[in-house]
Amino acid sequence: MSTWTWFSSKRERRVILKSLDHIGTVIEVINHLDSMVNFLQKLDYENALKEYTLVNQKEEEADRIKRDLIEELSRGTIHPMDREDLLRLILGNDDIAAYAKASARRLKLMIELKYELPDTLISVIKNIIENIKRSVEHIKDSINYLISDPCEAIKLSHVIEELEERVDDLRMEALRYIYKLCNEKEACNCLLYKELIDDLEMTADKCEDVSDIIRSIAISHT
Repeated sequence: MSTWTWFSSKRERRVILKSLDHIGTVIEVINHLDSMVNFLQKLDYENALKEYTLVNQKEEEADRIKRDLIEELSRGTIHPMDREDLLRLILGNDDIAAYAKASARRLKLMIELKYELPDTLISVIKNIIENIKRSVEHIKDSINYLISDPCEAIKLSHVIEELEERVDDLRMEALRYIYKLCNEKEACNCLLYKELIDDLEMTADKCEDVSDIIRSIAISHT
């Protein structure tokens, strides 16, 4: 079992507080991805591409914060098990941003290839992203609760797990539509559509992975 000592260890506390900045930037990545889809729905490709640029910028910012956090972990004396837990949290949050960026890249490629997203698929995508947005907000709250109320962090981890299950259901709904579309026409588009859905689903999976890490940390602190 880990030996968390948040209130007596300034370094661990600094890392947790900095992790809030990290997940805050990840949330911005997701928000710009959401805006990109909204502009695509309106066929406003110019603004969609601007949002893609912002996704990239925020993901790079998150990556810089990640490197700073890892450097902070490498300094001073932190219990090895504590360091491992924190590192998993940091890398997990970074994975969320990375998969969101990958999703944005798929959308950018669709613009370049002049593939229009069908309205039915856009509706499912927007629903998936909405669940991801709720998940990352809950992750931020959970990290806060690690310091103030670990039991609440555990409760929120269960909510994030339920949101990921909803995304799984939405993915299957999207795939049914894509496979039907592929059978009828637009076979070349289908592969890209599926890859986009898979990247979004992985983004949600990474949210669940982070919630599992937070739950593990919280349990060790109760």
